[in-house]
Amino acid sequence: MTTLLTSISGQFGKSVILGILFPVLLVSILTELIVGPIMPFGAAIQNQLKQIATGDDKWAAVALVFVVLVLTGILYNLNIPVIRVYEGYPWKDSYLGNLFARSKKKQFNKAVPLRLALRYLRRDLLKLSIGGDLPKSLQLEQNALALYINTELPDREEFILPTRLGNVIRCFERYSFIAYGMDAIVLWPRLVAKIDAGFASTIDDTKTSLDFMVNSSFLCGVSSLAVLIIGLLTRTPFTVLSVFHWLWRMIVFLALSVLFYVFSIGRAKAWGMQVKAAFDLYRFDLLKALGYLQPPVTFLEEKTLWLRISSQLLYADSRERPIPYNNNPTRLTASPVGVQLEIKRQVNAAAISGNVAVEISVKNKDTRTADVVVLSDNIPDGFKCLVNSVRVSAGVVSVSSLVPLEMVTGMIGPGTTVSLTYVIKPSSA
Repeated sequence: MTTLLTSISGQFGKSVILGILFPVLLVSILTELIVGPIMPFGAAIQNQLKQIATGDDKWAAVALVFVVLVLTGILYNLNIPVIRVYEGYPWKDSYLGNLFARSKKKQFNKAVPLRLALRYLRRDLLKLSIGGDLPKSLQLEQNALALYINTELPDREEFILPTRLGNVIRCFERYSFIAYGMDAIVLWPRLVAKIDAGFASTIDDTKTSLDFMVNSSFLCGVSSLAVLIIGLLTRTPFTVLSVFHWLWRMIVFLALSVLFYVFSIGRAKAWGMQVKAAFDLYRFDLLKALGYLQPPVTFLEEKTLWLRISSQLLYADSRERPIPYNNNPTRLTASPVGVQLEIKRQVNAAAISGNVAVEISVKNKDTRTADVVVLSDNIPDGFKCLVNSVRVSAGVVSVSSLVPLEMVTGMIGPGTTVSLTYVIKPSSA
């Protein structure tokens, strides 16, 4: 997913200059100032740089610019792998990765039940009419815990990564699926085409800021390792003064690397907020662009719709019945989201002249039980539904809305068919 969330506004040069070239220049200058005195040929290098600064050696200046551009190009191509290393993907199955991930999983297994406990405790206090500051304090604690879970930890334990940065990024990668049933990997490349240029630029700016922090941290880490190698190989004999001469330099770069990493977490959260907002604001534009002219009217219906679209785009050869592009008179949503149901609608003339009987059959073709089924049926213009005529062949049914007509049934087991019937009559009758 990280690979997909790259520059989308077309401001390629700006992203490279601010996110990659600046870190290269910054760390190069720091390295020359701090590490130069202990480097082999350090005095000669510093003298060469002075000549470049005064303009006495133009060819050396050209060579220096060339080296900086080469380093920038290398780092540009390593940007995604470097971020993935910081997220913890390449080493998540190592001993160290499992150790760090285990700590994060403990936090997850404590935070989720605690959030639920606070929620139920607050509800019980309100039911008992216990007021005062206690329910408010519980609400504040619950909100803080919910914010932590939704920004610092993924929604499922198996998605937890060894690093804090990795979990922050994975949180917003999972957002579109949790909120709307949209597979981000499948739909993000298509959503990008509908994002306004101004908003796309905002997304790129936050991503560039993250790149600056991560690349600076990576380069400082490399410099720290270089100081360690130079110190061990060249600064002999190993006396306290000799070791201190290079050790403090290594510690400075290591501290800078950690500091830039800590700053990168806040930048990742800002980037994630923009990516989340892109799904919030432009998903219906994407729905229209894909050719679907049936905007969902409920949250459950929207989630079911996006799940089916994601599956249809991911598995082009799927034999599942495709989603119709135009509005259907009857819409069906169910919980849990994704359970496969088949509907058939039949309209018959009723015994009383002018009235029309509608029968809708719902068959559960899934291996799971449909806990709640919501049927929305459009009543033709000039007609109205007789609420008392709504019937179901098994279980119970309730009418939650008349325009459009929305009926809610109970559980429908695997392989079971349930029929709903109702009568409509002319509004003037």
